[in-house]
Amino acid sequence: MSRIDDLIRRHCPNGVEFRAVGEVTARGAKVRWGDVGDTEFRYIDLTSVDRITRQIGETAVISAADAPSRAQQQVHEGDVIFATTRPTQMRWAVIPAEYDGQIASTGYCVLRPKQSEVLTNFLGHLLGAAAFRRYVDRHQVPGNYPSIPDRLVRAFRIPVPPLEVQAEIVRVLDLFRSLEAELEAELEAELEARRQQYAHYRDALLSFSESDSLSLSLSLSLSARQVDDVG
Repeated sequence: MSRIDDLIRRHCPNGVEFRAVGEVTARGAKVRWGDVGDTEFRYIDLTSVDRITRQIGETAVISAADAPSRAQQQVHEGDVIFATTRPTQMRWAVIPAEYDGQIASTGYCVLRPKQSEVLTNFLGHLLGAAAFRRYVDRHQVPGNYPSIPDRLVRAFRIPVPPLEVQAEIVRVLDLFRSLEAELEAELEAELEARRQQYAHYRDALLSFSESDSLSLSLSLSLSARQVDDVG
């Protein structure tokens, strides 16, 4: 039995509760441009987040005098942002310390996890999982610039196991991501294999099933030996 299996048996004997994203996160706040004077900010637009690494890359420096009309949301360390414009590109990122207090485009849904209920990286991995991808595909509004309303992102229901279970799932998935980063300089085929492996385990580890009784149905292909091999 893997450590995750054991934690689920001990902490979730009656199943895992599902809750809307909006119930376990707070909303970000808008910047008050009239109050910031000449302060300069780094602007996270829709092209700033890398779709593969989930890292924030190139950003522009803006101030109240030249801020684009969509530069409205002030983000803080630990916020999770998801691009609601062309949402099937699945462009999301966790705001690191260096971007605390900076500005994000209104093209992002800003989610501020309530740490007593959901861990930041657990929410991040859920936004990258196949279940959310399918949800986005069903609910996006078509057009030249397909989009999904913030309210529908916040309405998506996610499993919210105890924090100890979340932390162990995050540990395993973060480890896969770090291994992926280490392989960037190696053969592309091996890197792609690791990406597929990460995607497989991410979807397996997060594939809880919701029912009226909130019974747990977690299909894991990780054996205890496989978890040990990863960690």
